[in-house]
Amino acid sequence: MKIVAFVDTLGFKQKISSINHQEAKLVIQTFNAEIYRLWKFMGYSHDNFIHGQTFSDSLIIYTENESNDSLRKVLSFLKELYKVSITICDLPLRGGISIGDFDRIPATEFDNLQKDLVVGTAFIDAYFLESANKIKGSKIVFRERIHQTIQQHLTEFNSKELVKLENGDILYEMPWGDIEFLTIKSDSALSKFISLATKSKWLDHYYHTLDTFLTKETQKDKHRIFNAILDKLSTDYKYHDKDNFIEKFLKTD
Repeated sequence: MKIVAFVDTLGFKQKISSINHQEAKLVIQTFNAEIYRLWKFMGYSHDNFIHGQTFSDSLIIYTENESNDSLRKVLSFLKELYKVSITICDLPLRGGISIGDFDRIPATEFDNLQKDLVVGTAFIDAYFLESANKIKGSKIVFRERIHQTIQQHLTEFNSKELVKLENGDILYEMPWGDIEFLTIKSDSALSKFISLATKSKWLDHYYHTLDTFLTKETQKDKHRIFNAILDKLSTDYKYHDKDNFIEKFLKTD
């Protein structure tokens, strides 16, 4: 049994369709460069117990076993990747983590025909956890087993209930950002978040991501962030951007 994470970007199709080809190449190159930089920084480049594979705007991470230490490595990497993907790459991420069977299969290749073969129930589950259940926002989603492991053994991370499915299963998420992330370095992350959300005309994904950030914050701190967003929209954006934020906020579940 292995731990498998599948991650891709929110709004990638819309972003690529709004820029030219050279700009699109730069987006992908920057995203993949940050993955490799972070992988090396965290000491994974020579770790035989954790592996990764990128394709365009997607990333698969898989481990050699299902140990708590392996899960810690996956969670640690994703938590940091989600942050830099917003602040540096302008790409909010979404994804799932699962435990089960998984294999990357070696295959014969030609110079002009490459193969990347992956198979396993853990990959399929991780791939569909977020998208198939219509979950909104930049989330890291998983099932009960991983939630219990975090609660009992990996308390440096947070885990909270996200949604109860029709079949009775409960999905959970790991909040990867918080108010400290948003406001560190003179609110640079918050400014970037506002910029991305405004360009998207404040899609529901951004409100649900903001909810993830503020999960454990006090009402006072929540009000402080919302007031900071309103102030930023008032001073740096057009008046209809602020109106759009308020209107969409009132309509969000």
